[in-house]
Formats: sequence, C-alpha cells, structure tokens
Amino acid sequence: MLERRTSKLGRTVPGMSPRTQRKLKQSLAVTQRISSRLAGRLALELFLTPPRRKTDAVDIPVVELAQRGSVEVHGHRVATYEWGDTGPLVLMLHGWGSHAARFGSFVGPLCAAGYRVIAADAPGHGASAGRQSNLPEFRDTLRAVIATHGPVESLIAHSLGAGACLMLLAGTDPVEVRSLVALGVPRDIDYVLDSFAEMIGLGPRANTAFRTAFTERFGLKPSDFSATQLALLVTVPTMVVHDRTDEIAPYEHGEELAANLPHSILHTTTGLGHSGPLRDPATIDAIVAFLRGRTKSSPA
Repeated sequence: MLERRTSKLGRTVPGMSPRTQRKLKQSLAVTQRISSRLAGRLALELFLTPPRRKTDAVDIPVVELAQRGSVEVHGHRVATYEWGDTGPLVLMLHGWGSHAARFGSFVGPLCAAGYRVIAADAPGHGASAGRQSNLPEFRDTLRAVIATHGPVESLIAHSLGAGACLMLLAGTDPVEVRSLVALGVPRDIDYVLDSFAEMIGLGPRANTAFRTAFTERFGLKPSDFSATQLALLVTVPTMVVHDRTDEIAPYEHGEELAANLPHSILHTTTGLGHSGPLRDPATIDAIVAFLRGRTKSSPA
C-alpha cells in the first residue's frame, strides 16, 4: 500500500520514538544473523501491534457528547460512539494506530446536515480491547456495528479503515450502503509490508520470512489484500479523497483507486498530508455534499 522509497510510511515506525526504533533495528539485526525465520515472525508480531494514540484535545468535547456503547469483534469489546437521534446513519472508521475521535471534526457538520453518526475504535485501538489487530478485524468491526445498529446509509473511512470498507463491499457477503468516502487509502498491503520491513531494518531473507509468516497467519498472500484490485468489485458510488503531499500513501495511489472504482470521483487536496483532510473544513463540506447527493431521502 505505498511508493517512492523516501515516502514509504515516513521514516519512523508510527508511535515509536527514534531511539526505540534504533534499538529495535539493532536487536533485529542480531536476530537475523541467528534465524531469518525468527526475525520474520517477530516482525509480524510488531506489524500487527498498533500504537495507542491519545485523543487530541480538540476532539475531547466531541467524544464527551457521544452516546457510548460497544460491540463484540472476535471476542474483543469494541468501543462505539454515537451522535444524533434520527436520520440516515453514517458509519466512520479510522486508520491504523488511530481511533474514532480523529473524526471529531466531521460530527458537527454531519449532524447539522441531518445525519445520525456512529464511529468505532477497531480492536487494539482507542478504548477497545485487544493488543493486536489486522485488516480483517477492521472489516469485521464494520460488520458488527452494522449488525447491531441497523442499516447504514454511508461509510466514511481513513487509510486502513477505508481498505476495510473496500474489503467489506467487495466480499461475497457485502452489506448494502448508498455511498462510500475513502480518504488516504494505500494501494495494497505489499507496499505497507515493504515499508515496515525497511523501517525496522529487515534484510532480504528476513523480509521473505516476514511475508511467509503473514501468509501462514492469514491463509492469504499479501498481494491478496489490494485496495486497487478490490475496488474493481465495488459498485457503490465512492468519493476518493487524497492529498498530493500524503507522506504515507502517495497521491498516485488515490488516482489508481479512483480509476479502478466503477463509480467514483477523486477529490484532491494539497498540503494537508495523510491525516490533514480529516480536519479540513473545505474537505469535510465536500464530503457532506457528496453524501447528501446520494442519500435516498436527503436529510433536511
């Protein structure tokens, strides 16, 4: 899910200090000399363990206004947050190492437009239980929230969360929604794995072992988790939002995704990076307008 070597997931492991990352690379360098297979397995455990991000101060008041709840995903209690009493339901899902509160800037505009809004912390994120997570668990979080809270009109998701939406909508048992907004989606897991391997200093043999461990864990090759390939099977009208200066998923990833989606528009931003669009009023207004144009009975 990424491109130019200088832009791959930045240069540091998300949520890890440079000092800790240096020590990790040194430890893995020793491990690789002893056993590439062991190094690959350790890398997978690290890869599947998200950092816990604190809620930004600006989002705390919005979270405090939410009706709190939970659903169960693979034995984990997953936290949910709901705003608004009536109207078409919009479900939002964050990216890796993030949490539901990152969508705080969306809540006011969506509720003002007449929507009911719900967001969730994926397993291992935010206030949800669990230490690790993965893309299928993100997808199953969406499915669990929909099963509990009723039909969803629209999905809004960022980064890995948007990849989970594509997986859900392209699957053999897709849910029915009227629209999708996908922000900052990396191209595929292959790109993400290569980026992570580079950041933690895996050599070629350990990187191969890392990928083998991934396949053994999930029963699928990394190449099977491709947002751009899943997009070919998604018929829902989709707004792809991507920034030209995205430091995680290069802009061409958004272009490819939009080109592969049968019914899509590409909304381009500049200078906001990977997460900036989540705070950008103009982008949020454009998203609300897109949803309203595809709502069965447009809210007042």
